[in-house]
Formats: sequence, structure tokens, C-alpha cells
Amino acid sequence: MKKEDIQTKIDIVLDNLEKLATLKAKTYNDFISDFRNIDSALHRLQTSIQALLDIGSYIIASLGLRTPNTNAEIIEILSEGGYVSKDKIETYIKMSQFRNRIVHLYNHIDTEMLYDILTNELG
Repeated sequence: MKKEDIQTKIDIVLDNLEKLATLKAKTYNDFISDFRNIDSALHRLQTSIQALLDIGSYIIASLGLRTPNTNAEIIEILSEGGYVSKDKIETYIKMSQFRNRIVHLYNHIDTEMLYDILTNELG
């Protein structure tokens, strides 16, 4: 990954957050009434989380820190280096786990949990 790719990934996250805000404004019943809302939320969360993990991997490689074997280790290594505050580790690991759930357990996504993430966790 090149340095300019980082800005592209940041732009993806910012664009996704803007679009997710429109879904966040819906009531739960309105949100689940159209499959496109659910699909859009899942895709935008997945790509945002992946972009953040990619940026984290780039930072780790650029600084010559130890190589992570898992997405959770990306967060742990960044925290060890002082780049992620210790009080955010658990939240970011849960984000990583949710991304894995979207990718691997896509047929077992709880729409109430998804809506809760949209309305309460995007801050």
C-alpha cells in the first residue's frame, strides 16, 4: 500500500459514515422494512472497518512493528505502540469481530444488533 492509498481509505470511511447517518435517522421499523437499508448498512460498516484495519496494518508495517497474525492483533500492536488508547481496544476488537461476522456469518446477522450499532456506536 502506498501513502496516498491511506487518504483514499480515510475518504471511504468518511463517505460511509455520512451515508450511514441517513440510515441512522430511520426508525427501526423503517430500517428493516427495506432490505436495501440492511444491505447498505452491512456493506458500509464492513468496508469502513476493513479500511481502518488496512490503515492500521500500513502504520504497523511503516513503523517496523511486529507483524500481526489477526485483525485483533493489529489493534493490540497499535495500542502497545501508543497509537490506540487502551480504553478503546475492546471496542475496536469488537468492530473487527463484527466485520468477520458480516463476512463469514452473513446469514446470521441480527438486525436489532445492526440497528443498535448504527444508532449508538458510530460516534
